[in-house]
Amino acid sequence: MKFPPHAKKLLWDVDTKKIGPRHQKFVITRLADKGNWSDFLWLKKTFGVKTVKQVVIHSRNVSAKTKNFWKVLCDKYYFE
Repeated sequence: MKFPPHAKKLLWDVDTKKIGPRHQKFVITRLADKGNWSDFLWLKKTFGVKTVKQVVIHSRNVSAKTKNFWKVLCDKYYFE
């Protein structure tokens, strides 16, 4: 999986060359919790809005505030 520079900064503690599709939940959760708009756009392009929303909403590693933010954001962009 190829990461943009802004995403690599948030994955500082892992070797991004070893991250693949099986690490999808980890990547989505980390970028959703710590990322910015560029990260949202990359997640949307890479995994799709529906997948991002499902992973974030069911994750135990993000706050209720973050879950709500992503639910609203994904609902808006899912239907555009």
